[in-house]
Amino acid sequence: MKNIFLALTLLASLTFACARTSPQSAPTVAPVTQTPSTVNRPPSAYISFIINVHDWIHTDESADTLMKLVDLFEKYNVRGDFYFTAEVTRKLAEERPDVIERFKNSNMTISYHVRPPHPLYTGFDSRLQNLSDDELVQTLLDYETYALDLETGDLDRSQPGGYTYVAQVFGRYPVVASAPNNNQRIKDAAQRVYASLGAQMTILYHEEGTKVAQPYEYVNGLLVRPSDFSVTRTTIIDGTDNFWWNFMSGPNANEYNPTKMLQSQIAEWEGHNYGRAPFITALIHENNYYRSGAEAWSSIYFTMEKGQKADPLSPSYNLNAPDPSKLRSPEEQQAIFAAYEELVAYAAAHLMVVTSEDIVELAK
Repeated sequence: MKNIFLALTLLASLTFACARTSPQSAPTVAPVTQTPSTVNRPPSAYISFIINVHDWIHTDESADTLMKLVDLFEKYNVRGDFYFTAEVTRKLAEERPDVIERFKNSNMTISYHVRPPHPLYTGFDSRLQNLSDDELVQTLLDYETYALDLETGDLDRSQPGGYTYVAQVFGRYPVVASAPNNNQRIKDAAQRVYASLGAQMTILYHEEGTKVAQPYEYVNGLLVRPSDFSVTRTTIIDGTDNFWWNFMSGPNANEYNPTKMLQSQIAEWEGHNYGRAPFITALIHENNYYRSGAEAWSSIYFTMEKGQKADPLSPSYNLNAPDPSKLRSPEEQQAIFAAYEELVAYAAAHLMVVTSEDIVELAK
C-alpha cells in the first residue's frame, strides 16, 4: 500500500501539468474572511449555506440564479459554499463566462461534487468494482483529470475534466470533494485521491450525523463536513418528507418557512444543553429555485417512476431524453428566493455564517 500512496502523490503532482488547459496561476486556497456575524461574540450556532450546482441542461437559468445568489450573499456580507460539477463548470465556461469571472472575483467558497455518469456515483461504478488497488487509484485520478463523456461514461482524454478542471477554471482548489459511493474501498481510495489533489474536506452525511462530543473528525486526510441538523427538509408538518421550497407559494407557506424551521431547531438544540454551538447546513440546489420535479438530467441516466428517479440505466445514454423537470412560475420563483433571503438575513444578523474554508480553520 505504501507504493500506492507514493504513486498517487506523484500522479497528483503531474495532474495539472498534463491537462490541456490550465489557469494563469496555480489554484490557491481562498482566504477566510470574517463577517459581522463572526466578530466579537461567541456564536450561538454555525450555519453553512450550501448550493449544489449541477444543472448543465438549463445553463442560462442556472447561471442567472448563481449570479443572484452571489449578489445576495454579498448584500449581507456573508459567504456561500457552491459545489460545482465539472460538467456544469464546462457549460458555464463555454456559454456564460461572466459567471465564472463573477465567482473568481468574489470570496465565495468553491467546492466539488459528482453526478452520473461519473463512475464514483453509486449505481454507475461497475468499472471500478474489480480493479486492483493500483488500478483503482489510477482510474479515479484519470476521471478527476480528464473529461467525462456524458453519453458513455467513458473518459474523453482530449479535454481536461473532474476536480482538477474545476480548480483550473476557478483558480482555486475546491475545498470539499464528496465520494458518493457505498463501497468502502472505493470511497477510501477516492478520498485519498481528492486529498492528494488539494481538497480538505469530504462528506459522510448530508444533513445530520455529527457526534455531539466530537464535531471534528478526519478520514483519509480530509475533515468530515460537520452537520448537526439542516434547514432543508422536514417531516414535522404532516409526516411526509418535504423540502421547504416546494411550499413557498402555497397556502401553508408559513408552516414551511425556513427561518422558522431554523429557529425551532436551534431552540431544541439549546434545550439539550450540549455545551457547544451546533453546525447547521442550509442546503439547496440551484435548480430548486426555478424548476420543480426531478433534475433535468434524471431521465438520461435513470428509469423514472411517478416523475422520480428509479433504477440506473446502462450506456449509451440518450442525451435527448425528455426533461422531467418543470419551470416554476415567476411568482413561485420569487416566493422561494424571498424566503431564502429572509433566512440569509436572519443568519447574518444572529448566527455565525461559515463555509467549509472557515470550518477547516476552526478545526485546527
